[in-house]
Amino acid sequence: MVLSTGLASAGPMSTGLATLHIPSTADRVYDQLWRLIVSGSLEPGEPLNEKHIGEQLGVSRSPVREALQRLVSERLVIARPNRTVTVREYTDEDIAEIYDARIVIESHAAATVISAGPATISATCDRLEDALGRLGAALGTGDRLEIVEADLAFHQDLVRCGGNSRLADAYLLLSAETVTCMSWLENARPSGGELMQDHRELVDALRARDPVAMAQAIAQHLNHASANLSAASPTERSPLNPAPVPNPRQETP
Repeated sequence: MVLSTGLASAGPMSTGLATLHIPSTADRVYDQLWRLIVSGSLEPGEPLNEKHIGEQLGVSRSPVREALQRLVSERLVIARPNRTVTVREYTDEDIAEIYDARIVIESHAAATVISAGPATISATCDRLEDALGRLGAALGTGDRLEIVEADLAFHQDLVRCGGNSRLADAYLLLSAETVTCMSWLENARPSGGELMQDHRELVDALRARDPVAMAQAIAQHLNHASANLSAASPTERSPLNPAPVPNPRQETP
């Protein structure tokens, strides 16, 4: 029996129905593992066994293997020659590389925005002002994970406004590692008003159309975060109350 929807005469493009995006089993496994790693529930160096994970989640080993491969590509886990997979342990050198890469990408994006002229600068500043407002609201709640999400969203907005899709993709790839570091940093040294001031200086430098000042502000902000994270003890880097965290691979509206 065929059920009539009463929409046939309207044509296929005018029903108002949107395509459903149903995540695969591998996607769901990946999302759970990703959040456990970034939040600190799965500690650095902890082994991840395909069979045990599959049994706990009630799935076969195939989607678990696919999820782990994605995590390897994002540098959150390490696959060793003996086929064991462990949660990545970040050294001070790793942290320095992550933040150095962010400085390069963000500085290039800012320089591109400035060279594009007043209209692009104004539009970018408006977008960053909105992001700054969300960061202020997150700081008001005192929720560490909301702060991390809002902080990263600000920087992602700056990179996207640079208009280079490949650099934006590269920055997105850094985001998982970045959120891990930022989560540790928020636990070790909870942010206050100084975080708003740091981001305000970035917006002001961009509005002033000064590429040198902008590059200096970005480097100072990110180098300071990197130094604080490197100075944190292993205990401080491990969140006391791990919880689900925002996924930076989701685009900010």
